[in-house]
Amino acid sequence: MKILAAVDRSEISRTVLDMTIRIAGGIGAEVLLINVAPRASDALGQQIKRKVISDPVPEELLDRRELLDTHAAELTAAGIDCETLLIRGNAGRTLLREAERWGANLIIMGSHGRGALYKKVMGSVSEAVLQGRQFPVLVVPAPGAA
Repeated sequence: MKILAAVDRSEISRTVLDMTIRIAGGIGAEVLLINVAPRASDALGQQIKRKVISDPVPEELLDRRELLDTHAAELTAAGIDCETLLIRGNAGRTLLREAERWGANLIIMGSHGRGALYKKVMGSVSEAVLQGRQFPVLVVPAPGAA
C-alpha cells in the first residue's frame, strides 16, 4: 500500500501527519510526503513542465524543505518507510499527478475550512483533488471546522 500525504505550513499538517502515522503504521504502508510550492514561470510566464525542487533549495523554499524533513523524521521514527517531494505547481493538479506517478492507493490531505467567498475566488485544493480523484482521498478537517 502506498499513501501520498500532503502537508503545508498550516496547523492542519500536524493532524494530517498524525493520521498518516496511524494509518500507515497500522498497515505497513509506504508514504510519499509532499509539499507543493507555488508555480514558477517558464517560457511565456507559465510553468510548463514538472519542477521538482532539489539541492540547492532556493532560499524562499527552505522552510518547506525543513517541514518535510521534520515530518519525514517522525514517520521514520515510527517505523514507516517514507520519501519526500518538494515540487512546484498548481496544488490540486500536482497532487493528483504525483499520486498517479508514484502509484498511490490513498491521498491524505487537510482541509483548511475556509469560507465560501475564499473558495469562490481562490479555489479549494481539497475540492480539486476530490473532483479529479481516481483513488480514495481522506480529507482531514481543520480543527474547529464545522
